[in-house]
Amino acid sequence: MSYGDCMSSTDKVSVRFPSGLMRQIDELVEKGEFSSRSELIKEAVRFFLLHYESPEELWETYKLLARERRIPQEEEIEKLLEEVDEEWKRARSS
Repeated sequence: MSYGDCMSSTDKVSVRFPSGLMRQIDELVEKGEFSSRSELIKEAVRFFLLHYESPEELWETYKLLARERRIPQEEEIEKLLEEVDEEWKRARSS
């Protein structure tokens, strides 16, 4: 099931956030990065679900990299994070 399929109908959820986190959310909305709190939260959940790996999956990836003696260096991790950030920005704009 794709994200679009999930959005054909919606359910209301009540969530509590710490005040500091709500301030950060509100700042992004005020800057125009998101149209509303709901929009930001939907995007955050969508991003999480697209990129989530269980601890078991992460461990398998680590073992594979270690077996290849290719444990990522800090520069590689930074580059990967930049790529993920760009992918997220592209996904948000589509």
